[in-house]
Amino acid sequence: MANNNNPGVICAEKQHITAIDFGYVTNIHGGSDWASALNLHLANGVIIPLNYKYNANDDGGKSIIAALRMAFSFNREVTIWDHDHNNCDDFDQVRVHAALF
Repeated sequence: MANNNNPGVICAEKQHITAIDFGYVTNIHGGSDWASALNLHLANGVIIPLNYKYNANDDGGKSIIAALRMAFSFNREVTIWDHDHNNCDDFDQVRVHAALF
């Protein structure tokens, strides 16, 4: 978990989302989680699952998924972090960046 001793690692910085897989996604760590999984595709070629503790059936995941959907819909860049194992096998935090005009 994130704290002063473990700020997490950035897995992708300021990338656009090219696709999002929702539901019964089977090729990810943690499995399909009863069709609640999410796989994120980024413009730099990174494909990374949302940590299974934050999927659509988890309270914490609902806000992350809402932020990802908004970023995808409005073509905003995102930065994602991994705090669980710090190895970017999945992510558990997202920052949506504002469009700069």
